[in-house]
Amino acid sequence: MSNIGLAKAGIERAGRWLQGALRALQDERWDDAVYSSQMAVEQSAKAVLIALGIDFPKEHDVSIVFEALSKRIDISEWFRRKVPEIAKAIAELAEIRGLAGYGFEQGIGVEYFKDYAPKANKKAREVYEACSKLLKEAFKT
Repeated sequence: MSNIGLAKAGIERAGRWLQGALRALQDERWDDAVYSSQMAVEQSAKAVLIALGIDFPKEHDVSIVFEALSKRIDISEWFRRKVPEIAKAIAELAEIRGLAGYGFEQGIGVEYFKDYAPKANKKAREVYEACSKLLKEAFKT
């Protein structure tokens, strides 16, 4: 499969994670909403990196690699302006992902994420929409 094909599959998967995050919010599964939001952000960002042929570490936080996109002149200006905000969301959500997925091991309950879950979902939606728009614009995905 080509990089563009992989990127398209990645952004589609990110969209499904985003749907899952919204459903988790509706069900008041706050930890699941945060976890799914993080996955939507991660896969959206990685879809862009894949499309551009950029190698990235096989880890959840690819914010450092993503930040370099702000200097690429072959990417739309509107997206380059969003890169710092997207990179911040990538790092922030990657940091809390472990607690959202495994906080129960430390006695952290679902209510711990109640206030943050809607914010995480908003960030995920914004990142997904920006990455999806860029991929459609640049690669007709």
